[in-house]
Amino acid sequence: MIKYPLLIITLLSLVVLASGCVSNNNLNQTKNYSQNGIYFVYNGTWEIANTSSSNAVTGVGDPNSVNSQNHEPNTFVLIQKPNITMGTDLQMAYTQNYATFFNNTSNLRISEANITLNNNTALENTYITTSNGAQIEMMAVWFSQNGQIYVILCGAPPNNFENQQKNFNMVINSFKVQ
Repeated sequence: MIKYPLLIITLLSLVVLASGCVSNNNLNQTKNYSQNGIYFVYNGTWEIANTSSSNAVTGVGDPNSVNSQNHEPNTFVLIQKPNITMGTDLQMAYTQNYATFFNNTSNLRISEANITLNNNTALENTYITTSNGAQIEMMAVWFSQNGQIYVILCGAPPNNFENQQKNFNMVINSFKVQ
């Protein structure tokens, strides 16, 4: 009689372990975006977001982070082509953009860095800002390709920003201009 309960426990354990493996695979799935002359890979649980910014190319966001008031995700990546004439110097455009940005007391610079993206120099700026009454930590990666400036803007609440770094890096490291 003892063999049957042991067999049932063993079978239940295998079912639980197998279902855990399926869940982990779902968490590691990715999606590809390939439209509007750009390509990147993003988290498979995220969705394409509606973008209202005039210079936005596209955006993706975590549907589990949607703000109930403005219906926008609090965790997102937005791809932009700033309204800067083609051929503008990247450093000049970057400097002009942030010249007065940090004069606003609701914007707090955390760090700046030069990085490499697709074998090109890119400029990274991380800061905290306030949007719709809530703080959000942002990382903006500016780079130029084929004479056009692009900005990959990653955002999340400050208490979740580090946890989302893997998702942000996935988009940044896979980004290509087609």
